Amino acid sequence: MSSIPWFIAGSEAWTDTEVVLPKDESHHALKVMRVTPPDIIVVTDGRGRVARCAAARAEDDILTAEILEIDERRPVKPRIVVYQGAAKGQKIDGIVERLAELGIAEVWVYESSRSIVKWDEAKVAKLEERWRAIARSAAKQSRSPFVLEAGGGLSWTELQRRIAKEPHAVVLWEEASFPLRTALTGTADRVALVVGPEGGLDRSEAEALADAGAQLVSLGPQILRTENAAVVTTAALQFHYGLIG
Repeated sequence: MSSIPWFIAGSEAWTDTEVVLPKDESHHALKVMRVTPPDIIVVTDGRGRVARCAAARAEDDILTAEILEIDERRPVKPRIVVYQGAAKGQKIDGIVERLAELGIAEVWVYESSRSIVKWDEAKVAKLEERWRAIARSAAKQSRSPFVLEAGGGLSWTELQRRIAKEPHAVVLWEEASFPLRTALTGTADRVALVVGPEGGLDRSEAEALADAGAQLVSLGPQILRTENAAVVTTAALQFHYGLIG
């Protein structure tokens, strides 16, 4: 199904026999991809359900497809979640896109003392909408049955609370004594990665996350930009756990 166009429709759009593509996906199918009945397409709900379908009808620019066969896929383990320090410009957009293509489960953006940007609730809401759209597009491009969950506006207190609940968490910190590989286990169901903002984490913040149960690790002598550190480290995690390579 790699060469067949992929589309995403939430679980509410499905019946036992049909799936109705939402407005934006219908537009992409009908106007961009030029899908017409009875073309074959693939539709996923972004949660593991993947269906091979035949375009059935287009009414009021909404495409309905007949379900031919369904495959229920399970998430790979470990599920990787990234807590990313806020960054200026469109850097987070790029991080979300690349991590979504890699199949990362979640990205949550937080603010810390060295964060250069500060967002109010209205700004965060707009950014979250954009990141989710980017994640959906990346999932389609990479033919992933799972869509990355992205959100922002985490306070430092909320970040600490979440890290304390993570079963296995690592924090990138340039002053850490141990390399990343020493903190990785043989198997895991879920791994959380904390990446600092553009200004990095200060010592008190790194120690606070360690007190919350995370392990402080280094990637080596090179200092990576925050938008590169997230991608490099998640790829290393996936390689270690046999998810890529």
